[in-house]
Amino acid sequence: MPDAELVARRDCLVFRDKLLLPSEGFIPNHYTGFDQLRPVYVANRFGWQNDRLDALQKPTATSAFGRVLFKQFGLCGDLAQFLDEGGGTPAVMHAHFGRGGALGLPLAKALGIPLFVTFHGGDATKLTHQRKRLVGSIYQRRLAMMHAYASGYLCVSDFVARRLRQQGFPAHKLITHYIGIPLDQLAHPTRRAEDAPFLFVGRLVEKKGADNLLSAMRMLAATSPGVRLDIAGTGPEESRLRAIASGMDNVRFLGWQTPEQLSRHLATCNAMVVPSQEAANGDCEGLPTVVLEALRAGVPVIASNHAGIPEIIEHGKTGLIVPERDPAALAEAMRQHLDMGDQAMELVTKAQQRLREDFDAARQSRRLQDILLGRVAIAG
Repeated sequence: MPDAELVARRDCLVFRDKLLLPSEGFIPNHYTGFDQLRPVYVANRFGWQNDRLDALQKPTATSAFGRVLFKQFGLCGDLAQFLDEGGGTPAVMHAHFGRGGALGLPLAKALGIPLFVTFHGGDATKLTHQRKRLVGSIYQRRLAMMHAYASGYLCVSDFVARRLRQQGFPAHKLITHYIGIPLDQLAHPTRRAEDAPFLFVGRLVEKKGADNLLSAMRMLAATSPGVRLDIAGTGPEESRLRAIASGMDNVRFLGWQTPEQLSRHLATCNAMVVPSQEAANGDCEGLPTVVLEALRAGVPVIASNHAGIPEIIEHGKTGLIVPERDPAALAEAMRQHLDMGDQAMELVTKAQQRLREDFDAARQSRRLQDILLGRVAIAG
């Protein structure tokens, strides 16, 4: 491995199997504060929203057959394509998601550079990653090699770090590193209109818990008939959720929303509701970015005690927290919020203090750069 002090001002290969998926806009936020490493995106496939990647992009292969060889056998082709303009070796590889680390491992080894892998949530919790198979997945087949070679595993919450530790990941290589969001437009908390709708934002999948939110809305409407809910997002659960909401005139399905549309909803909603839960297949959140985005917009948060959410939302101090899969408790928390008045804004103010401390994208990006350069000790 090259000495950490010699890698400054060289390329950092950012690996992801597919870039940039619409739901993964958080990936570029990692590198906004880099001044000694230059991110270079490496992927098997580019598309979707890759025009948002303001940096050099290098495919692992130029043909479908080449991509298969890379994924299945780790064959990297001509390594010269991954060198910088002067022919120098990249400093480090930063791979996103556990499977991304497994896929990028052969390339990192071939180049002789350190490998760091960020685990985001489901990649640390899904039962499918641990299920025994006749022929193991790429991730399973390379996991032991990754443990031996990787310099560190970055976990987006303490919850993710605990899950990996339970799975036998080397504790001395685990470090919690929160994903930051830009805070240059941090909104001052202001009291919301009493008739403003609650807001849910997220992909409509089991782990987001929107079905429990709809059940809670039915309970809440019995005592607060004017209460409303907007659901922003699409996904495989949408048809089932619409069926659950049948006859509920106080619920709107907004579909997919642009960032500009979401900003308008955040500015006019009553509170953000994040009822996340562990799915039947073990899929969990890491720490939902929507929580951070709501707080940045000055919006109160009502959430479940799930994954990394309690690491920023503390009940009665920075927001309201309820148990997972408990619609009655969720309805009561929403009712409590409606009765809080200005106190709800006080919770947001305290939560924003926490946001500045550990979730500022610029600060977290600089810390990530220091981690990749070996300047931050990793201790399990």
